[in-house]
Amino acid sequence: MKRVKKRSLLFLLGIGGLALYQGVALAGDGLHTPHEQGQTPVGDYSYTPLDEHRLKSELSLVRGPAASQQEWPRAIRYVDRQYDFRTDTFSEEEKTFTVPQRPGRIIAHAVGVTEILWAICPRERIAAFNDLAADPKYSFIAAEVTAQGSIFRTQETELLIGYRPDLVFTVFYSSLEFKEKLRQANIPYFDLGYFGTMDSIKYQAELIGRLIGEEGSAAALVKRIDDLTAEIRRKLPQASKPPRLLYYDENGYVFGKTSNFTSICELIGAVNVGAEQGVKSCSQVDYETVLKWDPDIILVPAESHLKKLLTTNRVLSHARAVREDKVRTIPGIYLRVDSQFMLLSANKVAGVVYAKPEKTVP
Repeated sequence: MKRVKKRSLLFLLGIGGLALYQGVALAGDGLHTPHEQGQTPVGDYSYTPLDEHRLKSELSLVRGPAASQQEWPRAIRYVDRQYDFRTDTFSEEEKTFTVPQRPGRIIAHAVGVTEILWAICPRERIAAFNDLAADPKYSFIAAEVTAQGSIFRTQETELLIGYRPDLVFTVFYSSLEFKEKLRQANIPYFDLGYFGTMDSIKYQAELIGRLIGEEGSAAALVKRIDDLTAEIRRKLPQASKPPRLLYYDENGYVFGKTSNFTSICELIGAVNVGAEQGVKSCSQVDYETVLKWDPDIILVPAESHLKKLLTTNRVLSHARAVREDKVRTIPGIYLRVDSQFMLLSANKVAGVVYAKPEKTVP
């Protein structure tokens, strides 16, 4: 199995998200089809356990008890968990971060963090947005962010500084140069650690809530995630054994234990074959390996030509998923999410896995 450099695949390991659905729809019972909502199906899926408009709406704005009255400055103790892509290992360290005053001009350097802030923080306290948060290929709230304005590009550090933030959330792939410029400008920044699973996302949401004085709303978001997860699971059919799924991306990449795809599978009672076969973050595998692993269902990006390539390949003609017409397409945007909107991904994948597929409408 060929190991590959990881940094170019950050978005496929759970950094960012996508929005195909905006607005609010009335909730209903059972499964929903895009036709019922006046939409054209994309890829092979037709059904989702929960209405997607309603799900996105409930995850986009959450308010809990009133903001904390604890005095500022405050010292926040937390566990900093980092992932080393070179060695496929985690490290944990207890740290303390002092917030001098209640942040009123907050900026996030990553899409997933922006999506969490959008849900739990009063919008007027978000000073500006990374351009990827305004890009519908990566962000579930792209339309809302675009309407809000004040957008900077990832490398436009001077423009970000010009927004006069009093707290910037950075992530593990924020460059050292970027952080150094913030330091020179005396702008406080908090470096968030690894978050790729739903549990880690819930931890980071609560930590962000403590840092900005919105603990009540953060706790309410975590509870809503749990409640909606339970609702999705109640609507799934009972399977005699968990379906084994393989997400096969372009250039032969598959994703393993520490990727968000494992968490998506766990949310819907499925098995990520990559993780099952020992892949930690991601690896590049050939068709012979896919045949050996023999997944029940192979998922490929709808935007690619992979379905045709796989289903016409001589080696894979013997694979169960190919023989049984279970190579399914799904928009790649659903595999890039790293926030509470992972539930949208789980909902979408559940529709692909458990419901009868419907062919794309031109």
